[in-house]
Amino acid sequence: NSKIIKNENFKIIDNVLTLFIFLFTTGVGHAGTGYAIKPDLRVSQISTPGGLKKGSCSKIRVTITNPGMAPAKGTIPVILYVSQSGYPPKSYVGYLQGGLGPNSNYGKSVWFNNVEIASTGTVTLKAFVNPDHQIQESVYNNNTKIIKAKVSQYCGGSSTPVQGAKLEVTVYEEGSWQYGSYSAIQGAKVTVTKNGQNYTGYTGNNGKYVFSSIPKGMVQIKVQKYGYQTVIQNYNMPTYYAKKNIGLQD
Repeated sequence: NSKIIKNENFKIIDNVLTLFIFLFTTGVGHAGTGYAIKPDLRVSQISTPGGLKKGSCSKIRVTITNPGMAPAKGTIPVILYVSQSGYPPKSYVGYLQGGLGPNSNYGKSVWFNNVEIASTGTVTLKAFVNPDHQIQESVYNNNTKIIKAKVSQYCGGSSTPVQGAKLEVTVYEEGSWQYGSYSAIQGAKVTVTKNGQNYTGYTGNNGKYVFSSIPKGMVQIKVQKYGYQTVIQNYNMPTYYAKKNIGLQD
């Protein structure tokens, strides 16, 4: 009889160990721990309805999906990075409201309006969902997507710029100009506005930026740089290569 009892005890212990291993490896009963089922947020698509345009009028749509078995609750942050060769990168922050349910393969979209594109040519767009890992996920290495897109249009509806002349803008520290020598301000944002259309550029290490084609007539020139006072001036653009020097005060 004692042998039978001992064998039964061993069977009970063996069954308990088997059950424990099953629960541990499958995560059952571990809600709230590292083994709980979690969402899997992904950037499935970056699209540019209407195409990208030079200026500050482009619309970009970022679609977020969650093929995971758990919902992503609350507000989900999404960052959009816009970069072009020769220009400082820009970033925009959007939010997906109301969370995203489980097995959401169609997803929801976050719209970024009035995105600024510095120039025509090629632009790199990168979207990043849940960048700070505020929402716990099962996987984090698929939270980004990068695409390259062409920019061939201009804000205002024109596919080609209005014919004009080159405009060279030199930005310098106020009070430093002496007989053509000056302290250049690099990275200043220069915006020329004509009939509601914006032309934007950033100064190089010599403080200069040359616009390839500015229409004739009165235009507004706006110069911005962190740490300096913004300057706005009116300028009568001629039909030939023009130069405009603008000083900034800190």
